[in-house]
Amino acid sequence: MVDRSSPGQHERIVVIACRVMQPELEKLGQHDERVEISYLEQSLHCTPQKMTPFVQQEVDRAAQYASQVILACGLCSNGTVGVTVRQQGLIVPRCHDCMAFFLGSPAAHEHAVKAHIGTYYLPPGWISTRMDPLSIIEDKYTPRVGRELAIWSMKEELKHYSRIVLVDTGIMELGALRHRAMENANFFNKEYEEIKSSLDYFRRLLWGPRTRDNFILLEAGETIEQSMFLGKNVAAKTEEKNVYGARNDKSRT
Repeated sequence: MVDRSSPGQHERIVVIACRVMQPELEKLGQHDERVEISYLEQSLHCTPQKMTPFVQQEVDRAAQYASQVILACGLCSNGTVGVTVRQQGLIVPRCHDCMAFFLGSPAAHEHAVKAHIGTYYLPPGWISTRMDPLSIIEDKYTPRVGRELAIWSMKEELKHYSRIVLVDTGIMELGALRHRAMENANFFNKEYEEIKSSLDYFRRLLWGPRTRDNFILLEAGETIEQSMFLGKNVAAKTEEKNVYGARNDKSRT
């Protein structure tokens, strides 16, 4: 496979991402004309069994002209399992869901989960795309089952959470986002906190370095499998293949 860790000026980097990542990816990629970002609707995560065909469609589309294709989605409840890679290969983050991006890395996400059990994280994109719990009640559950049952259902989903945390990625103004996050916390009787996060995992996704612990490099003809996301033991078996990209342009903000 051709080493594309330092793409040439005529190359096209296509990133296929969930729309909740739009503020962060647009900020990081705005000064590089080679970067094209295609967004999947966040609602696909609610029905991961229907997600794979949409991801495959975008991978196939990008394969027609891109020199490098990046999938800004992890395992996502198996929503990416079964996607087959085309001739350019495919870079995939080795994480279970997008929260690893908003918290800085898969390791940071794992640490946060262990250190603060029962935390419901709300990144800015989740609120702006109306995927916070209150918006889900209003937009999705109530039209189907009525408000009373919708509220009961969401409270059942959140009963094991003790706090709601607004994740500040430093990209969006927090005024309205903070108000909505606090509204969620008050409605569901949860503690409210805010944390500042890092865009480091976003940067490494776009520019490297990409190490075997954090990224998977798939070659043409390979298919995404669940086992690829199941920890360092699996990653160690494919170390040579998955060390990919040494470019780390610290000038990008």
